[in-house]
Amino acid sequence: MGIVVSRTNSGRVAGALVFALAAVMATAGGCRKKEGGAGAGTAPAGSYHFAFVTNNSSDFWNIGEKGLRKGEKDFGVKVDMFRPLKGEVADQQRFLEDILVQGFDGVVISPINPDAMTELFARVAAKMPLVTTDSDAPRSARKVYVGTNNVEAGKLAGNTAAAALKAAGVTKGKVALFVGRMDMQNAIERKQGIDETLGKVPGIEILPVFLDHADRALAKKNVEDALARYPDLVLAMGIWSYNGPCMADAVRASSRKDKPILVVFDEEEETLKAVRDGLISATIVQRPFQFGYQSVKALKELRDGKTVPPFVDTGILAVDKTNLDQFWNELRELKK
Repeated sequence: MGIVVSRTNSGRVAGALVFALAAVMATAGGCRKKEGGAGAGTAPAGSYHFAFVTNNSSDFWNIGEKGLRKGEKDFGVKVDMFRPLKGEVADQQRFLEDILVQGFDGVVISPINPDAMTELFARVAAKMPLVTTDSDAPRSARKVYVGTNNVEAGKLAGNTAAAALKAAGVTKGKVALFVGRMDMQNAIERKQGIDETLGKVPGIEILPVFLDHADRALAKKNVEDALARYPDLVLAMGIWSYNGPCMADAVRASSRKDKPILVVFDEEEETLKAVRDGLISATIVQRPFQFGYQSVKALKELRDGKTVPPFVDTGILAVDKTNLDQFWNELRELKK
C-alpha cells in the first residue's frame, strides 16, 4: 500500500501523521533508503495551488522537490507533493481522485501506467491543466510533458555501455537490465534506446528485463540472482534511479571474481559515490530539479493563458569519473 510522504496541507491531520511515519522509515541507507520530502512554503493569498504526484518515493524526487519549491517562490504559487511509498497505479489514482475534489488549480504527475489512467486523466484535464513529468502519457489529455527524451537517454546509456565494454576488451557476453516495471513510458523508451544501440553490438546478448516493482529489497535480490545465474554476465544496467544503489550494494558484496560493468541512471547519492569508487562505470543523469521547477512554471503559464510548448526538454548527461566532481558540486548547490 502506498502513502503520501510529502504533502503540504497543514490542515490535514492524517497527512501529517503519515508524513511523520514516513520520516521514521527514512533512516536506512543505500539500497533500502526511502526518504520523504520537505514541507512547502506559504504562498500569497489568492495564488494558484498545484499538486505534484510522483511515481515512487525515490531520492530522485527529493531533488525534484527542491526545484518545485524554488518554483513556488519564483512564481508565487503553492504546491503539494504526493509521493507513493511504492510504485502502485492505485495510489496515483487515489491521489488524483482526492485532487479533483480539493480545489487544486493544476496537477503534475509522473504516470506509472498511463494507459490504465486515460479516463481519469481526461477527467482531471477537463477541470484543470494536466502536465506530465519524468515519464509521459502521450495519448492522454495532458497539455505538456516536462522531462527527458527517454529514447535518446536510452541511446546514450547504450552507447556509454558499449564504449565501456570496448575499453575493457569485452567482446561477448550477457547484459542484464533492471527496472521497476515495463508498463511505464520512460522504461519502455529507455529500453528501446538501449536495444537500438547496445542491442546491435555483435556478441552481446540482452537478457529479459528483471522487474522489481519499485521494491528496493527485490531490486537488490534481482541483481544477486543475475550474478549467480549468469557466469558470462559482463554488463548490468539500472533503468530507474534506485537501481544504481541496489546494484552497487549487490556487486560490492558479491564474491564473484569477474564482476560486470555497471551503467545506471540518475544521481542518487549512493550512485555518485559508486561512480567515484569505480564500482559504477557511468550514470545517465537527468535534471530532476528542472522537472520540479519547469513543471510548476508550465502550470502557472497555462493557468495564465499563455502558450507552452508540448515538450519541455530538460536534458541528459553521462557522468563518469572524468566529470563527476563538477557535476556533484553543481548538484550540491541545487540541493541547498
